[in-house]
Amino acid sequence: MMKALALFLILSSFLFADADYNKILHQFTETLGRHGSWKQGEIEIATSPEEIKLIEKQCCQRYVRMGYSKANAEKYSRVGIIAEDHYLIWVRDAVTFPGGIPGVYDRIIWKGGLNGVCGVVVLPVLENKKIVLNINFRHATRTWEMELPRGGCKDKESIQESAARELKEETGCVAKEFILLGNFTPDTGILSATIPVFYGKIQERKERHQDQSEAIALNIDLSLDEIREAFLKGYIIIDIKGVKTKVYCRDGYLSYALLQAIWHKLI
Repeated sequence: MMKALALFLILSSFLFADADYNKILHQFTETLGRHGSWKQGEIEIATSPEEIKLIEKQCCQRYVRMGYSKANAEKYSRVGIIAEDHYLIWVRDAVTFPGGIPGVYDRIIWKGGLNGVCGVVVLPVLENKKIVLNINFRHATRTWEMELPRGGCKDKESIQESAARELKEETGCVAKEFILLGNFTPDTGILSATIPVFYGKIQERKERHQDQSEAIALNIDLSLDEIREAFLKGYIIIDIKGVKTKVYCRDGYLSYALLQAIWHKLI
């Protein structure tokens, strides 16, 4: 009886996972993009269960020939939702590459972006034209980074409201005007997200109240020349809690925002 119940629960989990993956494929094409056509030189996503199973089998056989164990080959070729939490979904798609070659391809989806925009970025510009930047410790790189303020959107917020809230939380700055500079894709190789980037004209500064999950040590104001030097060198040295610390300057959002702002003659 217990074995039958365990088997039922396992099968049920796969059925629910398949249903959720099917929902992602067919319900969110507006935000996640079209399925494509390999005949047009694109990477085409398979949507029929029969085609998906065939590609899984072909990939599994290929991985075994490459020297992987049967168990790992099956694991690496399995299509669907691989893992998820309340922020992210790791999806593996069955695809056909240009030339008609079958394969699997992973992508990471921010849940907040399935029904709209998942996050915003702000280039905060002071009256003296200096840029307000976060000195932020990042878990993924395990390093200090010099970055623009940014964060996720909340339900029923406009993207401008999200930009204003994140800006105030992380820097204490209040902007009197937001101008959309464009939309930035942080990593087209794996992430599905497209993030709006705003120019924020700062009118006052208050105390900041960062989220408890963030590690922003302080904010600094730098001129364009100082930022250029930091990018060229790759880092700056900042005093953090009495320790001279290397802070990397390599924020893609910052370089994109500056380029757009300069082109539009905003700074």
